[in-house]
Amino acid sequence: MKSEIYTRLLKLTSCPSITETQGEQDMAIGIYEMLRENPYFQSHPDHLLLHSIEKYNLYGVMALLKHPKSTNKTVILISHFDVVGVEEFGFLKDYAFDAEAYTEKLKEVKLPPEVQEDLHSGQWLFGRGTMDMKCGLAIHMELLKHYSSNFEALDCNLLLLTVPDEEGNSKGMLGCAPKLAEWAAQYELDYQVVINTEPFFPLYTGDTRKYLYTGSVGKLLPMFFCVGKETHVGEPYSGFNPNLILSEIHRLLEVNPEYCEKLGDFVSPPPTCLKHKDLKDAYSVQIPRTAVAYYNWIVLQDGPEAVLEKMKKIAYDAAATVLKERQDRLTQFKQLSSYRIKDSKWQIDVKTFAEVFQIVLDTHGNHFQHHLDHQISQWMASGIRDERELTIRIVDETYSYYPDKNPLIILLFAPPYYPSALNENNTEKEKKVLQEIQDLIQYSKDQFGVEFFCCPTFPGLSDNSYFGIKNGTKITEALKPNMPVWGISYDLPAEALEQLNVPVINIGVLGKDAHKYTERLHLPFSLEVTPKLLMYYLERL
Repeated sequence: MKSEIYTRLLKLTSCPSITETQGEQDMAIGIYEMLRENPYFQSHPDHLLLHSIEKYNLYGVMALLKHPKSTNKTVILISHFDVVGVEEFGFLKDYAFDAEAYTEKLKEVKLPPEVQEDLHSGQWLFGRGTMDMKCGLAIHMELLKHYSSNFEALDCNLLLLTVPDEEGNSKGMLGCAPKLAEWAAQYELDYQVVINTEPFFPLYTGDTRKYLYTGSVGKLLPMFFCVGKETHVGEPYSGFNPNLILSEIHRLLEVNPEYCEKLGDFVSPPPTCLKHKDLKDAYSVQIPRTAVAYYNWIVLQDGPEAVLEKMKKIAYDAAATVLKERQDRLTQFKQLSSYRIKDSKWQIDVKTFAEVFQIVLDTHGNHFQHHLDHQISQWMASGIRDERELTIRIVDETYSYYPDKNPLIILLFAPPYYPSALNENNTEKEKKVLQEIQDLIQYSKDQFGVEFFCCPTFPGLSDNSYFGIKNGTKITEALKPNMPVWGISYDLPAEALEQLNVPVINIGVLGKDAHKYTERLHLPFSLEVTPKLLMYYLERL
């Protein structure tokens, strides 16, 4: 199987399936055509689907290997086939999708010592998508091919699901989830476990341990929209700069371990800012009116409601600090000068987007709603597709109709949202998954001399998150009012996701430097050990 996986890997990585490009569609069609070569799917064409996600003009691929013994037990093998861009490859970017050629070309480049050592060992394959995650997909496809003529080794059905857009907004998984639920009813499938084959990720710099993951972190994208009071720069004390408010929020939140969560020995990464800007689009000597920032916030147990409460505390604390410090500085300036500056009784209000939106509706009625709908359609028609940017524009336009023009912090969320998928060891399926993982760890140690550590959650974002929703309605109620693009460019099929609710694990390949020009795959481990681990797990199940 080793050579077959390698050959398929080279074919898969040759397609430049960069997120939000035509390559994603080409890749989906290519995968579908490869699977159609399997005699099983020629005999059962209805078990192979190129699933059209019409809303996003994307395709996912689903392939069901139905056991002839008629069992409903089913394992989902999930992967994604999109990859990030290659600008950091520099003058070698034309080779990024020819893994063997790129590996050779790197020998002409000065590289960091560790990378240089790996390159000349002959055991690593470089190139975009080699580790993240087309090797995992290649293994899944070869497993399907192997078991289609070796059914007797299994006691379950296999369902391969591979999706686009995992590196972006997970539109592929969200678009395929309802179809997974539909197939469960149509083919009488009882999903036992979801197996992903993303590479191992270090928990900290220098971490060299290998992990088996029994869950996946969640993520929210909280946004702080700060409104100040405009003024000429020659009279700064007569206005209020929103950048000052936002800077204090940033100081309180950025990489603050107070907002980490702990599960066993695993500690979630602290929040970090992904965008921080004011909305003044041209130079002038007027201070900005508004500023905005949004943060990557990893969650384990916390849901949207809990994070929103923490956002409120941050906003109120920031407001209090800014008001005091600004007053202190005004006092200092008045002592320094002879100017008779009037003290302004500034206040900074804190509201959720839902509260602001309702006040605007109460004030302006349907006129505002019609106006906003028209604006959104114009923005989208003009090519604005980024959901964060669309969110900012909706909030800014809503605030322009807000009757109170004093300083304000508006709290909201932008897409995407990833629920956390944690194995709580409550159901029989969850207990079985945890037991099988312990057996797999022992098997790996005995068979290959490779020691794995069980980690309760995959530290990077993955589509595994969407198999763990247990309170879909509650999540929707918490997110929808404070996510302005909900129902416009973003939807969470909460009912279908809650219906799935399957334990997840990750049995990974070995690689390094995901999303870097030195992305590489360790061939001996990934082509030999990982497939055997997966086969051992599947056959025991």
